[in-house]
Amino acid sequence: MLTALCCGYGKTGLLYFLMVGGCLQACTEHTRQTANLTTTDRSNKKANTQLLGNIKQARLLLKDGDLVTRSDDDFESLTLQNFSQKDRTYSHSGIAFKEDSGFMIYHCMAGFENPNGACRKDPFDSFVNPVKKTGFGIFQYQLSTVEKERLHLVLQQNYQSKKPFDRSFNLKTDDSLYCSEMISKGLQQATNGRIKIPTSFLHNFKPKIMGYQPGRFFKKFEYIGIDDLYLNPFCKEIIRVKY
Repeated sequence: MLTALCCGYGKTGLLYFLMVGGCLQACTEHTRQTANLTTTDRSNKKANTQLLGNIKQARLLLKDGDLVTRSDDDFESLTLQNFSQKDRTYSHSGIAFKEDSGFMIYHCMAGFENPNGACRKDPFDSFVNPVKKTGFGIFQYQLSTVEKERLHLVLQQNYQSKKPFDRSFNLKTDDSLYCSEMISKGLQQATNGRIKIPTSFLHNFKPKIMGYQPGRFFKKFEYIGIDDLYLNPFCKEIIRVKY
């Protein structure tokens, strides 16, 4: 068939045939790409809808004083996850309280998301934003109404005073706090010592973090890992969501 067409129409006919054939092939390829793109868009839309549904479902489970943890896939987060000795799922944490604009998460952090390092509060949906995070969890402490009110007050004071992030991860000082330290000390203060979060230890530790002189050596370095906050008798798991 191709030979007949070429002979019948000469060079001009052949050129025309190749142009038409090329257009047909291009159109076919474009159609395939469009179909694949449409399928991908539909899959992404379905996935996004499901994620938003998971976040909404989790939000309905939130109560005042709940621990909210989250994970990310950047290097800093992976490093922080490795400090947990039992469950390395999460890299950051905060405490939820419902205020006028909905549930807010009080937390302490540094880095590109919070350059000034001051204690902050963010809406729950922002704190667990799937665009930047890989998942989150909600855990619940056994707190009385009075204890929840005290905890809320402690966190508000940290936020209003712009308590700085503790870059040296030093549990012996209170003038600056890292996320799990803020939560642990807040719980202990709000419950008059009834809840005391267990600590973890690193042995023969040479810290390469701000606040310590180069070459500083610890035979036993004490800290509070993210997993210490919820793997204890005072806390129970409510939900885990993985993106």
